[in-house]
Amino acid sequence: MRTAGVVAIVLLVLGIAGAAFSGVSFDLVYAVGEFGIGRESFDSPVDVVEDRDENIFVVDRRNNRIQVLDRRGRFVREWGKRGFSPGAFDVPSAITIDPITGNLLVVDRQNHRVQIFDPEGNLAKVGSNGKALTNPLGRLGSGNGDFNNPMDVAVDKRGNIYVADTGNNRIQKFDPSGAFLAEWGKFARRRGTQLNNPVSVAYSDEGFGYVYVLNSPDCRVLKFDIDGNFVKEWPMHRKGDGALCGPSRIRIEPRRYTVYIADTDNNRVILFDKEGEFLGDLREGKAPFKKPSGIFVTQTFGENVLVADTGNNLIQKFRRVR
Repeated sequence: MRTAGVVAIVLLVLGIAGAAFSGVSFDLVYAVGEFGIGRESFDSPVDVVEDRDENIFVVDRRNNRIQVLDRRGRFVREWGKRGFSPGAFDVPSAITIDPITGNLLVVDRQNHRVQIFDPEGNLAKVGSNGKALTNPLGRLGSGNGDFNNPMDVAVDKRGNIYVADTGNNRIQKFDPSGAFLAEWGKFARRRGTQLNNPVSVAYSDEGFGYVYVLNSPDCRVLKFDIDGNFVKEWPMHRKGDGALCGPSRIRIEPRRYTVYIADTDNNRVILFDKEGEFLGDLREGKAPFKKPSGIFVTQTFGENVLVADTGNNLIQKFRRVR
């Protein structure tokens, strides 16, 4: 294992023309990982979540597994292998946690499905609504409930599931048992709301709930209500910033609803407020970020941020101090 204690404060500074500087800052709590196939080693970790006990679940993409670490970054267990049978993966791309059941939803990208596991790694059988769960969810196709290279998943506070069906240019919504409810983004009539290669989706419980989508080619954040009605949008990059956004990730902090984006192609994490105002960016912890592609934000004992630093084969955890 390779870990680091609280070793640094990282200051994020935003310069605003004609105004004073402002910023936010983070402590580095720990960093864990190195390249490999063993325990506490990774080969392109792409996403991460934390449960209520501060255990973390890492999508170890090229090892086609989920690796579980405790609150100090020590190995607990793992599951998965390369394949197409239930419980196996082919290039998994994302993970989220059901706030009701504690189940883990894993996007099994090249198998065109979402698999749902309990925290021990067993395939879940019942949804949070008490009904039999469709698991895995999806198969290759373009119909209701089908996927084409899905890249991300989110769950709302009622257990409804939202999937970024990337290859089909849409968001699909399912009930807690996996029954199809709705889709949006494909062939949208309203200007600016048609989705093109949506790479990430996140849920925020502000108000009646909102769904945030990261649209890749034009690097824009689109905000919808939970029924898919367009609310607002903003550019992910300011003028003069990097023009690429690649397979970036969006997540929402659950108290102030700060928007975090792992800006993969620009080696940083960007912060916005819920109205789209830029707050700053985070570029390093134990090491400068290299293609960070996963992020998780929690309010367990303060605002904590986990970054899947893919190119460095590290999971880095930070605590916001301002």
